[in-house]
Amino acid sequence: MSGDEPVTQARPSNWRRSGAYLIVLLGAVWTLAPLYWMFITAFKSWEEVVGSETPTLLPNAWSLSGFEQALGYGAQGIADSAIVALGTAVLSLVLGVPAAYSFSRFRTGGRNLAFAVLMVRFMPPVAFTAAVYLIAVRLGLLDTHALLILVNSLFNVPFVVWIMKGFFDEIPYAIEEAAYVDGAGWLRAMRDHVLPLAKPGLVAVGCFVTIFAWNELLFATILTGRHVIPFTRVVPGLQMGRKYLLLNNWPAACALGVLNVVVVILISFYIQRYLVRAMTYGAVWGGD
Repeated sequence: MSGDEPVTQARPSNWRRSGAYLIVLLGAVWTLAPLYWMFITAFKSWEEVVGSETPTLLPNAWSLSGFEQALGYGAQGIADSAIVALGTAVLSLVLGVPAAYSFSRFRTGGRNLAFAVLMVRFMPPVAFTAAVYLIAVRLGLLDTHALLILVNSLFNVPFVVWIMKGFFDEIPYAIEEAAYVDGAGWLRAMRDHVLPLAKPGLVAVGCFVTIFAWNELLFATILTGRHVIPFTRVVPGLQMGRKYLLLNNWPAACALGVLNVVVVILISFYIQRYLVRAMTYGAVWGGD
């Protein structure tokens, strides 16, 4: 074989490609089938869901009664979850961003302190439930928005710290050095120069924290019940027949599920452009 002959790479055989496509197709069906069934059930009437002996792939008569009942009985759950999710995102960013900047620029506490902060994220939330419940009863915070915001922030602040630390590490320190030369302190340098560059990271992390708090179920179930009814409690409540909700109202339950999925999908699409921009962080440009 001479050195001038091109080296050809072996192409995957047809059966391997077909097998890969089949696996992807099965995975997509496995993921999308429950979502599709939830979607079509949300547009069926209660009589069709209960009275039909043979399940149908499409509603016989499209109905919005499920959404009307879901919004009527689940409006408080949507409002409570929105308050908790947005409050958790704000508090987590307010506490986590300065900590991340400190770890990135000043190496505060060395590696041990940074890892200790991350350890909270490793622990299962159920390990804190008894202690949090007793503290909430003693402080009179049980069944309040503030309690859920504080508890959700406990687990989301480490996430914010470590994600934002990576963003701050990618921002050239020369930008802050130039600000120091102009007489700015570290707080002003962070506020006026670093945070604007880290905006994609701030938005992306804030959206992730909002999704985590929106979907949280464990603490929402244990720490609330009468005055605060988060969204994640409303959906199973429709099926369990709680006195303030409906009994076995599958169209309304699925309608609430559709609303939940739509919110998460919209936030995810909004995050995408900021994640792409965050990957373009780069370099200090200058002449020779």
